[in-house]
Amino acid sequence: MRKMLILLILGLFGSLVKAEETTVTPEFRPAKVELTTNGATAPTTAVRPPDGMEMDLPVELDAEISLNKIYTYLNDPIKNKPDVGNAMMMYEPKYWNHGAISAKDRVARLGNMFVINWHNDGKPGDFTVRLDYRQAMTREKVMTKTQEYKNFDGYEKTVLKVVGEDYSKGGVVNSWRISIVRDGKIVAEEKSFIW
Repeated sequence: MRKMLILLILGLFGSLVKAEETTVTPEFRPAKVELTTNGATAPTTAVRPPDGMEMDLPVELDAEISLNKIYTYLNDPIKNKPDVGNAMMMYEPKYWNHGAISAKDRVARLGNMFVINWHNDGKPGDFTVRLDYRQAMTREKVMTKTQEYKNFDGYEKTVLKVVGEDYSKGGVVNSWRISIVRDGKIVAEEKSFIW
């Protein structure tokens, strides 16, 4: 009985192997595909603004203006708990909450902090540091915060905050773009990974 079962299994395997060997693949030639655009071409010079923005400023990067470092911090003890053993990370929320005495003051300071170090090595000029951002609850809608500088040259540390009512209604900042604007043109910019 055992021998017959083994012969039956080997016979089935043999027929499968022979079937695979005798399979012939037909020749295939793809059909000629005609263009379905009826001669229309896509515009190559149009710059698409970020999702949620109706229009965007033109970009003309200037080597004399640069964003050196951007530091972001989420000041929310529920969503961003500092490590207990790390003294520097324990200090960070104390720094941003310094002077907040009442619970209302502390709630008004919850949110995302952006510290932007930038400099202008060229001629003095009028600049705007601009933060465009999207939040968790606002989806693709882009909000903007700005800070103006008149006749500026040298190094500057700009702090832009998404706190208080903006943070409580919109939630955490998911994506951002920081740009330096001069004469209606973006001369330096830095983006988050998912911008």
